[in-house]
Amino acid sequence: MTDTPNLGLPFIEGGQAQKHVTHNEALRILDAAIQIAVLDMIRSTPPVSPAEGQRHVVAAAAGGAWAGQGQAIASFQDGAWAFLAPKRGWCVWSVADAVMMVFDGAIWRDLRSLALDNAAHVGINTRANAGNRLSVKSDAVLLSQDDVTPGSGDMRLTLNKAAAERDVGVIFQDGFSTRALFGNLGDDNFTVKVSPDGSGFFTALSIDKSNGQVTLQQSPKFLAYLNFDKYCAANTFTRISFNSARHNDQSAFDTANNQFVAPTAGYYLLGFRLMFKANATVPSTVTATLYKNGTELLDDARVQTAGSVVSNKTMLQSQALLKLAAGDTIAVFAMMETNDGYIAAAQNSFYGHRIA
Repeated sequence: MTDTPNLGLPFIEGGQAQKHVTHNEALRILDAAIQIAVLDMIRSTPPVSPAEGQRHVVAAAAGGAWAGQGQAIASFQDGAWAFLAPKRGWCVWSVADAVMMVFDGAIWRDLRSLALDNAAHVGINTRANAGNRLSVKSDAVLLSQDDVTPGSGDMRLTLNKAAAERDVGVIFQDGFSTRALFGNLGDDNFTVKVSPDGSGFFTALSIDKSNGQVTLQQSPKFLAYLNFDKYCAANTFTRISFNSARHNDQSAFDTANNQFVAPTAGYYLLGFRLMFKANATVPSTVTATLYKNGTELLDDARVQTAGSVVSNKTMLQSQALLKLAAGDTIAVFAMMETNDGYIAAAQNSFYGHRIA
């Protein structure tokens, strides 16, 4: 009698007597082997009162009626145990473990533990594709150090690109429209960019790969100066007409109105430096200060000469850390007491930048 090569089903031979016996044996094998669900995979001895058709995967080192049947599928049929020797690739569902198991030719293995080497793509709770070969839809994703093997206690995520001019980064989106990204973007410096619409981008921060220096591209920075002698009448505060800018990031300094305009709310460090120049008789004192929105910041920035005032030598300077709202204006004013005078050309500056 010849059996089928895969399931070992017995053939009915030509002229065979009692063909129903062979036919029924093949049906029993099919009933045991097709769409296999076993109750468990850890028993080494059979249950005391099995039900007809009950199936188990026999554990190693089995005894009793299961002796010598380790790894086999035991099926209770017609009041006795029948055994199927699994072949490589057979799969069973383990009810006790709620998991699919596959026979690798030697042991049963949990499908969850099988390697996914060279898989075309993997989707978790979604469908992956050639563009996004690993796709995950989840409220949270955890990557943790290996405390099972155990590992070293470290946890590193590596992103690699082909060349310096390519991108390697992390993208944050709103409705699949990019709002922020960071990484090595177009070079090997570390860069952070943001976008209001996914189309235009602002570089917020970059760190030079060669020296670690941080640049805040969108942080307002300016230095203005006066290129003429500014006349100041006696006993009255006069706005110093800084009319030129050596640098003026984000166009924060308004040269037309000789003032700094805060482009956004935040903390700003602002300062000035003024050189006195005499007209005829020197004044008794020279005072300089900052005005915010047209009002003097008396407690923050006012400075005044304490001794004799000397033309082209007496200099006043001050700094202040100010919390400003968007649109606030800051200007420099000076006053000569008892006699008029000038703020000397070139020997002066008004400067500042946003720090937070």
